[in-house]
Amino acid sequence: AFSLVAQGPLVMEPHWEAALMVMAVLASVPVSIKGLALVNAIKRWRRKQQRLDKINKDYETLRSVRKDAVYHYGWANSRGDYREADGHEEHAMEIDEKLKALKSQYEAISAGKFEEAEAIVIEQSKDK
Repeated sequence: AFSLVAQGPLVMEPHWEAALMVMAVLASVPVSIKGLALVNAIKRWRRKQQRLDKINKDYETLRSVRKDAVYHYGWANSRGDYREADGHEEHAMEIDEKLKALKSQYEAISAGKFEEAEAIVIEQSKDK
């Protein structure tokens, strides 16, 4: 006869309990490996984004400095101080080279070419 009354807790034999525990551990290994790979991928992505953000910040700072140099170049020319104007023009041209290098570095990092990005040297000076 079939009864709906609970028969008591389900009890497994000891060898089945051990087998289930081994299977649970074996099943968790691939999940752990994939989870670790996912965490590492997220960390790599975040580091890449941080590097791109820093380059972008440096680029915008240099653009602002270049804008000031061009303004002062025009102002010096209008006053007839051509030697000072030449200095401002040279400064703007130096900044142009740095901007070009930062752009190359940004594009290399965006494309995942980290070694190429490291090879691009940007001279640090009073511009920042």
